[in-house]
Amino acid sequence: MRSVGDHFLPAYLPILERRQDAEYGERERDFQAYRRGRYVEFNLVWDRGTLFGLQSGGRTEAILLSLPPTVNWRYDWHPPAGSPEAALYERFLTPREWLA
Repeated sequence: MRSVGDHFLPAYLPILERRQDAEYGERERDFQAYRRGRYVEFNLVWDRGTLFGLQSGGRTEAILLSLPPTVNWRYDWHPPAGSPEAALYERFLTPREWLA
């Protein structure tokens, strides 16, 4: 744990410095809300801890407080070809055989 703390800033600051001037607008904010919606979907449908808390009479408000405050949902959405969002889906969010 100490090592993680000691190495966080040296690892994170170069990323922050490289991206601090990147343009960020409504398109990016909209995509962020969409991805957050997918996170909420996972938590409410698949996450066993969240399901257990809701099904066992846990305090719903306390359980749902961990979810993002702003989300969007779209049916069968696909990113525009050639967009940064499409690159995310093609490079990082495709199923892989990680152990091969």
